[in-house]
Parts: sequence; C-alpha cells; structure tokens
Amino acid sequence: MNDDFVIKSRAGNRLRIKSVHFAKESAIEKVKKAFENDLEAFRANRACRSIVLRYRRDRIDEAGLMARLRTLFPKTSVSAPAATACGIEGSCVSCERKRQEPGSFRRKLIEFGLLSGFALYLFVKESILGVAVAASPLSLVAAVSVYAALPLLRESYEDIKEGRFTLQTFMSGALMMAIGLGEATAAFEIIYILRGGMLLEEYIANRSKEEIHRLVELDVKKVFVLVDGAELEVQMQKVRPGDVVVCRAGEKIPVDGVVQKGEGEVDESIINGRSEPAFKQKGDKVFAGTVCRDGRLYIEATALGEGTYIARVMSEVERALAVKSPSEVEADRLASKLLKLGSFMTVATFLVTGSWLSAFSVMIVMSCPCSTVLAASTAISGGIAVAAKQGILIKGGEALEKVSQSEVFCFDKTGTLTTGEPLVSDIVILGDLDEAELLRLAAAAEYRNTHPIARAIVKKAEEKGQKVSQAWEIEVLPGFGVVAKGDERRLIVGNARMMARYKISVKPFREASERLHEEGKTVVYVAEGRELLGLFGVIHEVRPGTRRMIEDLRNRGVRQIVLLTGDEKRVAEAFAKRFGFDAVFSEQTPRDKAATVEALAERYDNVVMIGDGVNDTLAMSRADVAVAFAASGNEAAIEVADIAVSHSHPWDIVALYDLSKKTMEVVHQNFWIGTSTNIAGVAFAMMDRLSPTAAAAIHIGHTVGIMANSSRLMLLEPADRKYLETIETIDKEEE
Repeated sequence: MNDDFVIKSRAGNRLRIKSVHFAKESAIEKVKKAFENDLEAFRANRACRSIVLRYRRDRIDEAGLMARLRTLFPKTSVSAPAATACGIEGSCVSCERKRQEPGSFRRKLIEFGLLSGFALYLFVKESILGVAVAASPLSLVAAVSVYAALPLLRESYEDIKEGRFTLQTFMSGALMMAIGLGEATAAFEIIYILRGGMLLEEYIANRSKEEIHRLVELDVKKVFVLVDGAELEVQMQKVRPGDVVVCRAGEKIPVDGVVQKGEGEVDESIINGRSEPAFKQKGDKVFAGTVCRDGRLYIEATALGEGTYIARVMSEVERALAVKSPSEVEADRLASKLLKLGSFMTVATFLVTGSWLSAFSVMIVMSCPCSTVLAASTAISGGIAVAAKQGILIKGGEALEKVSQSEVFCFDKTGTLTTGEPLVSDIVILGDLDEAELLRLAAAAEYRNTHPIARAIVKKAEEKGQKVSQAWEIEVLPGFGVVAKGDERRLIVGNARMMARYKISVKPFREASERLHEEGKTVVYVAEGRELLGLFGVIHEVRPGTRRMIEDLRNRGVRQIVLLTGDEKRVAEAFAKRFGFDAVFSEQTPRDKAATVEALAERYDNVVMIGDGVNDTLAMSRADVAVAFAASGNEAAIEVADIAVSHSHPWDIVALYDLSKKTMEVVHQNFWIGTSTNIAGVAFAMMDRLSPTAAAAIHIGHTVGIMANSSRLMLLEPADRKYLETIETIDKEEE
C-alpha cells in the first residue's frame, strides 16, 4: 500500500494534502494538534482522505511543515503532485483512465462501434433470420467476447497478482464461467453493455472538462515580443518567463505578467465576471485570457501555459472530478459489499437448486455493482458539468452535495451583494452653480466616454431631465478622467490624481470627500480651468434579485441567512432589515467573520460562506462550503473557494442550490434503480425463472437506466434569465 502524502493543490500558503492516514480521526487530530499554533485554518475530509490547511508564514514554511509531517509519520514520505497525461498536477479523470486503460476515447468509440456491429449481426441472425448462433467456448462469439473483455481481464490480472478481490475479478470470473458453460452470447451481452457504460461515463466526464476548457480557451498562436527595442512576431510556444510581450487594443493577453510599460483598459470578465474594464499601468498584474480593450501594454511574462492563473483554476476543477464525494465513497463501499454478497448468493443458489444455469444467472445479475458506483459518479460529474456551463466552477463533488444540505448561508455585503455598476448618490457644489448645471456640464464632458462611472453621470443627468450636449470634444485619460471642450469652456472631470495632474487643489472639498470615502463611495471631481466646481459621490448598487434570492433560499429550507459586513452597525442593520436577513453581524474584521462562521457551524449543519475579497478568505476557509462571487472577487478569494460563481447573479446561488438538490435526487434515484433491479433479478434467478440471457438483459437495463437518468442533468437549462429580469423589475419597483 502506498502511504505517501500527496500535495493535491498549492495556492500561496494554502495546501491540500491527501494520504491514506487521513481516513482515521486519530491521525487528523494528531496533525491538527501538532500544528495548532502554526495554522490560520484547518479542514479535514475523512471520506476523501485529505486535509486543507493554511499555514502562518511567519511561523513555518512549506518545507518545515512537511518535515514535521515526516516526524509525525516516520514511515511515510512526501511527494509532490505527479505529472499526468494532460500536464496538470495531481490527477484528472481522463488521465486516470488513460493509465488504467491505454488508448484514446476515439479508439474506444471505434471499438464500441465494431462491437455494436457484431451485436447487430447476432440480433439479425437469431431474431430475424431464426438461425442459432454457436456459443461454445471455441465459437466466434466467445472469441469476440474475450477480445472485448481484454481491458477488464488485464485489470483483474493485476488485482490477482496483488492478492485483491475486486469488481474486475468478480466480473472476469463471471464472464469466463459463462463462456466455459457455453453461454458466450450472454457473456458478450454483458461485456458489450459494460463497455458502453464505461464509454458513456467517460463521455460525461469529458463533457465536464470540455465545458471548463471552453470557458478558459486561449487560442493565441503568435505574439509580439520586445527584443532589443524591436517588436518581433514569434510562435507562442517560444515565449519564456521574463520575455516582454506586447499587447495592443483588441488582442487577447497570452500570459500572466506584470505591466512594464504602457497603459490601457483590460477586460477581465473571464477572470472575475466584471463587465467594467480595469485600468492597467506600470506595475499592475494582468492575466492570460483577458482582453486589452484600449491602449498598448508591454507585459513581462511571469507564467505561461499551464502555469497561468486561469489554467490553475481549470486544473482545480478537473481534479475535482477525480476526487470522490461522500456519496461516491459510500457507493464504493456498497459496491464492495455487493461483491461479497454476489459471491455468496451465487454459491448459495447452486447449493440450494443444484442448477449451474440458475447460479450463473445470479452471478450475471450481481456482477453489476458497477451500476452502484456509477449511480453517484455519473450524477456528480453531470452536475459539475451543468454548473460549468452556467459559469459556476465547482471544485469537488463534496461541495456540490453540501450546498443543498446546508442550514446557514452567510453573505459578505460589499462587492458580493453590491454590483460593479455605479450610481451617482451625492452631489456637492461650491458657489452659485446649482446641481442641475453641474450635472449638465459633467454629462456633456463624459458623454462620449465609455467608462461605467461616466455612463452613471450621464444617466443621472438624463434622469434629472437635463438635455446633454453631444458636441463636446473630449480626451480620455484612462485611469484618470477626461478633458472636454465645448461651448467655449474647458472642463476637467476625474479623480484626485486627475486634479493633481492639472494642479487643481481639492482642499475646498476635503471634508466632503473624506466623508464620502468613509462611506465607501468613489469621488469624481469637476473643474473648469483651474477652478473646482463640485464633486460627485458614486456608489455601486445592490445586485438586482438580492431580496428574491433570500426569499427563495428561505422557502427552500435554509434556516439562517446571515449578513457579515464591516459596515457600521446602523448601516448594516438597515441593510439587513431592508433585504430580510435573519441575522446581521456588523463591524466585522476578517477574524471576526471567521469566528462567526465557526460559531454558526457549531449550532447548525453545514455553513455556506459567500464572499468576494481577501477580507472574506479566512471566513471562507472556516465554512463547510466557500463560494466566491467572482464578478468583484480577487484571485485569493477564488483560490480559497470551493465554488466560484463567474456571473455573480444572486439567482446563481439559488440555481446552485437547486442543482445540488437535483443532483442528490438523481443519485438517490440511481441507487434505487440499481438496488431494486438487483433484488428482483436475484429473486427470479433463485426461483429458476430467469435465464442467463434474461439476467444479461436486467444487467443491461439497470446500467443503461442509471446512465440515462444521470444524463438528464446534462439537459438542464441554464438559470432562467427571463425570471432574473422579472425579479430585477420587482426590486426596482420596491426601491
């Protein structure tokens, strides 16, 4: 047995470590006690034999942590993630299958097509033409059956060498016995449906991976690299860390890196779901897969290909498909019990009836505990794939299961329940200029600017009935503001850095600007020449559908919906009352949030924490399920999260809950299909009312039934956007 620790993932000071030791509570407690003063967070999953920990860098590093693990478990060694066929650390479903059963999915599909042709030949010859087909051990059917069973026989041989009795061993024995007893046709039917089932399971898993790949596809073939001051076009595969890549407006950024020169607006929606482009300048980080909308950037590459942030997120989700959820672990245990029960029932039937055919029929029926395993695995894989299609990246079946089993949902406020769409909330002026005139001037200056804050100012002016001039000439300074000329006037609209750039003092508005900043609002100044006219306070509105989301979660059985925020008490309580939260915790520091989550976890079954920023990561690490709202989230929050919601619509949380519930329903239905048909088949076989061929039909029926039932998840439609529009209207009316 391999007792090595395996580092399954690494993100900053966060490690996910897997070991057979972690199936034991005593070993987990041993590790927890040994590192209790060195960790920020610790979680264990005995079912998956893994722990997730965040260590304190001021007290221990990764090497020291691993060295101490060697001391705790001296007979083990520590290993890094193994390289896989797809180049991703750890393991993914496809790579695992390639190790076990060499050959591509296409080759398997061709082989199954040939087997289907042979099955059609048998059907036509026996059922239509009425010609008996030889099924002796030396017949053509027997030879084809043995060839089709070769992958299974190879696995059985390896198991026997290691002294293990497994599903493969049991089924191989059943098939060989069938052929030896002259029931090669029944044996062929069994191996045919088994190959089909394996192919369908792999297809479902591949669909999951394809959906994820489609989200992060990077199709850049050639890039421009700065060499001795000249821009040279090179193949993407020739780019190395440290090279300076040039990216112009409209081009996809091909690497993770740091801007060395230039400035521009970058669409990072693929990373964080935010529709508002981010202004980038020297020293800022950029990510592969994002798009440079305006300007030109000179980027020093720090990570390429599989090392990029988006590829790491993708690999986390792919690895999730290989990590068994509690239902899958339970299915494995049940399958193991069925193996023993099947062997006993086969022998018992022969001893009671004296009929080899009846005993063989029982063996055929019971040779399908694989359907028990597929009951959970196909449903979980299908659920993860459907979620990926909706822009919800789930990093493990356990997280998908626990969402609908959670009694508490905790929400951060700022950035999570508020949007990236700004609104003008405050207008402050000096002198005789009135608000309407300030809005008219600012809107004229910002009319041709596409920045979201500029659009908010124009929208506010139009709401106030101002006729906005469209004839002003403007110069947009990304990250600063605009300079506009019209009506023989010259206006400067922008942030404090813009004012400093044109040597305009903002001291007259210091008190007002400080107040707005304390309220978390963005300040936009308006000046004419060197004279400051006024300013706007800009806030981000609450995400439409927030109130309806809370109501829907409560109607689905969630016991406590909690607001965790750093806002001042009066503001937080007013917000919580307005949207119907069951409890509110205000003025929370990151450690306060984490402590609150831990306290709730002691009182309720499973706690979900939904956040978006660094200040939420500690609380997210203490929750049973951590969900990142990626639209305003950052890399740290998404790395810590078990689930990342790309679009960050409140309805996505309800859709996630419903998908979790539906997936578990399908798992339970699958267990019922497999168990009921097994019981019925064995009963009829023991009464000598079931031939080996009929037993094979039952074998086929419940496996196909489970596959078909799980495939229904793939047909689920994405979240109903029409419904989302309806609740947006409701929220706006209630405002």
